Amino acid sequence: MDLNNRKILLTGAGSGIGRALALELAQYSPHLALVGRRPEPLEEVAALIRGKGGQAVIIPADLTADGAPAQIVAEAQEQLGGIDVLINNAGNVRAGRLEAIEEPEVLAQIALNLTAPILLTRAALPALRASGDGLVVNVSSGFGLLGMAFYTVYGATKAGIAHFGEALRRELYGEGVHVLNVFPGATDTPMMESSEA
Repeated sequence: MDLNNRKILLTGAGSGIGRALALELAQYSPHLALVGRRPEPLEEVAALIRGKGGQAVIIPADLTADGAPAQIVAEAQEQLGGIDVLINNAGNVRAGRLEAIEEPEVLAQIALNLTAPILLTRAALPALRASGDGLVVNVSSGFGLLGMAFYTVYGATKAGIAHFGEALRRELYGEGVHVLNVFPGATDTPMMESSEA
């Protein structure tokens, strides 16, 4: 896919893999909508992208809030004039023995790692189809391929988003929307600092 001048909606863009992706994409002079919970890191990334010749807007939002995925897609379409690429990158992890992970932490991982990207993709599909050459990128994990002790819930969500992507790829075959699953290994990001495994 030619990434030059694409309109790209990227979640989890303020730090970690999302920040690295945004800065790497900057070389293609994209039009990026950067989504994250905290505006300050998003503004910093946006400034770096603009400095490299790209265009960037920020959308501070909690992806797990009621109605947030549809609102984010609508705002991105308004600010970018459409969406060619959706990158479902935002995620969280709480590692440790299953019985030591509090119920709200279990639900938070499912909400952000699995439910939010499904709803975001659902909301973005009309725009991605209209692009004529749309792309959905789901950032899963190596733990989505191999069940790892102390990552039970995280692994389940990452396996779930990968399976979602595989099914969606078949569902959209021939409709001009491609689906790509990515399986990073362990990555040195601020998210991993919460690991107690």
